[in-house]
Amino acid sequence: MQTSRRDFLKLAGGALAGASLSGAVTQRVMAYQASPQLPTIADPLLHLLNRTTYGVRPDELTHARELGAEAYLDEQLNPTSIPDAEMDALLKTMPILFMSRQDAHKVNYRQGEALIKGMVLRAVHSRRQLFERVVEFWTDHFNVASQDLAADLVVMHREAIRKHALGNFREMLFAVAQSPAMLYYLNQAESSKEHPNENYARELLELHTLGVDGGYTESDVKAAARALTGWTVHDGTETGFYFNKDMHDTGKKDILGHHMPAERGIEDGLHLLTLVANHPSTAQFVCRKLCIRFVSDNPPQPLIDSAAQVWAETNGEIKPVLKHILMSEEFTASAGQKLRRPLDFFIGALRATGTSFQEFWLMLSELEDLTQVPYDWHPPNGYPDAAGAWANPGGLLARWNVAMDLTHRAYSEDYPVTTELYERMGNPQTVGELVDNVAAQVFGVPLVGDARSPFINYVAEDGDEAAPVDEFVIANKLGTLYGLMLASPLYQWR
Repeated sequence: MQTSRRDFLKLAGGALAGASLSGAVTQRVMAYQASPQLPTIADPLLHLLNRTTYGVRPDELTHARELGAEAYLDEQLNPTSIPDAEMDALLKTMPILFMSRQDAHKVNYRQGEALIKGMVLRAVHSRRQLFERVVEFWTDHFNVASQDLAADLVVMHREAIRKHALGNFREMLFAVAQSPAMLYYLNQAESSKEHPNENYARELLELHTLGVDGGYTESDVKAAARALTGWTVHDGTETGFYFNKDMHDTGKKDILGHHMPAERGIEDGLHLLTLVANHPSTAQFVCRKLCIRFVSDNPPQPLIDSAAQVWAETNGEIKPVLKHILMSEEFTASAGQKLRRPLDFFIGALRATGTSFQEFWLMLSELEDLTQVPYDWHPPNGYPDAAGAWANPGGLLARWNVAMDLTHRAYSEDYPVTTELYERMGNPQTVGELVDNVAAQVFGVPLVGDARSPFINYVAEDGDEAAPVDEFVIANKLGTLYGLMLASPLYQWR
């Protein structure tokens, strides 16, 4: 007797079938909260690609094996050395992403759409996968919700985040601090000597640099706000940033044990940014966040400390810190410990299936169902990074539904997407070959043992992997087979 989708997911340890979350289904869903045994554990190079890409493509894994882990990582850490013609061609369809601030403000509502489409297309198609992953990290770190700021966020994302994502942290911090998107988002543009606004100053210390336990006081927040008065926006400048000396508090200030003399101007803010960029707490805080993103939700303190040491030795250069983390023993031992966030899952599914959207509204609807639309997190702390924020029944049911939309439903006439499921399955002659070919597209490599068996059982009667593959099997099983792999706990954890 053939295995149904519902029975398959029971076998896989995370049933999401059914229209409602019954108690039994909820219990099975919560199996996702403990990562299963993955094939990546025995393959350090596959583990590296799992964490540094949005989804391992077989050709990329082959390329990495030819280079070796360190040489592959060095290549990814130098993205301009990687030809990316397909991505360049796609980006030509989105000129908004390259407009000046003045021109971007003339495009009305389309800036937000361009931001989201640009992020997804780059993550899906770019060969510079680690760069796009790091850009997403800094986008969360320096979070600005688009809302009415999309035009300014287009420029901030390009000139502050993407420009410095693998460069120097201090330079990125300076660029962000002078971005109209951030100045408006945290009310810094209206901060004056009569009414210093503490929003940006507080988030600068708490979220962007030192961290909430980084050793600053309320007095430091107030003094930082005073130091930044006059940092505002003027549409007459090329970048939009303007220092208004008449709004600036010129009194003396003491911040983090450093004295700022009276009668200075913009130097107060520049001095402050340099202090916090170079502060030891910033190295600890940011390196811990990098380890959470790339290693585990609770990274080992010795790894954080050693990464912070590299940070200090290189004056906040991001490339050597990332290389140190990704080549560490702690990283190698962390396979299977990170749950894909919803956006990560979505992009990985598009990479695995070759599915693309003909209508933006549909892509946006799927992202809304997953509750992680790019640039749409309203608090300043960025989308959560740990599994506890995402491993809940409703969110995981949404992943099941989206996986089936992108695969099982992809050939429906009423669903405006195109897909490459048939093109990517190869020419399998048996059920075993079909399962292995699809697994290579989803996981980067074929599955083995107990991880493979449920998929064989779904496609073939009595689990016979030697059973022949015919047109009936392809028509009735291929799309759902892809969807089941993407919805399985094996895919959610990496």
